[in-house]
Amino acid sequence: MLAEGISTLKSRSPEVVLLPNENYWNPQRRPRARIVYDNAISREDALASVAAGDGRVDVVTDLTIAEARAFDGGGKAKLVSSPAKTVLTGMFNGTKPGSPWNDEALRRALNGAIDREALVSRAMDGRGVVMAALIQPGRYGADAAMKPHARDIAASAEAIERAGMKGREILVLSSPAWREVVEELVRQLAEVGLTVKPDFSKADPPPEGWDIALCWNHDWSPQYPVGPIHREFFGSDGAFRSMPADEGFDALYRKLLRTPHQPAQEEVTREVERYVHDHAMGLFLFSPHTMFAVSDRVSFTPYDTAMSELAETYVK
Repeated sequence: MLAEGISTLKSRSPEVVLLPNENYWNPQRRPRARIVYDNAISREDALASVAAGDGRVDVVTDLTIAEARAFDGGGKAKLVSSPAKTVLTGMFNGTKPGSPWNDEALRRALNGAIDREALVSRAMDGRGVVMAALIQPGRYGADAAMKPHARDIAASAEAIERAGMKGREILVLSSPAWREVVEELVRQLAEVGLTVKPDFSKADPPPEGWDIALCWNHDWSPQYPVGPIHREFFGSDGAFRSMPADEGFDALYRKLLRTPHQPAQEEVTREVERYVHDHAMGLFLFSPHTMFAVSDRVSFTPYDTAMSELAETYVK
């Protein structure tokens, strides 16, 4: 339970303290640790503290691949990697005037240009799961029969040339955390005649005329059966809608909202997911693992969630 400090998007105390809730409903999982979140220490210093085992920091969450590659626990700490309910997808900018991304054949061409296995292997050191669309394999609403778009360099290059995009520069927005991913995309899309110009500035508002934005979002689950990712990016009332209104998608989404009971709702969820996949409404990439730097002072098990929770962490 919160004992000291506050941490929100708009207000962060230098330190937030959580104490065990002795009245927690499940005695078998009743918290035992006092947890302190340090909002002031730099990530560099926090990672150094974990590696040194000096007791100031025991867990650093959400490491980038660059941080994970550079981390050396020195026998006092380790790197922990775990699949999580997160997806990395490229969202096409279909709302800018004259957008070429409203051409489904062109969106398919980009999906067909990507070697996702190589992307995970080279950019993420294997720490990721290839995605067919927006729901992880085995998760709620996933369609086991649906496969990622097949890579076909020749067909993709032909479709890109037919759309008048060969030799064009496309502006890709990304957090610096995905720099290695973008660098691999630059290499792969060059094979089909596209030049990728990365923008890691995280400008708000984003620069005009951007083409693709890499977005990190959480997967569907039974707790979120109406699918926030799908609705927010593709629904007519979505807050981050990147494509023009699509009546086919909206009709399926309305059907989903009118189907409140299982197992029918999960089947409609699969219909929505198949629609998004079949129309190549995003540049579907992979589900990145969540990475942690963990001191040997604590026994740590990552929690299966989209957030960096410490629900399974115990002090030795």
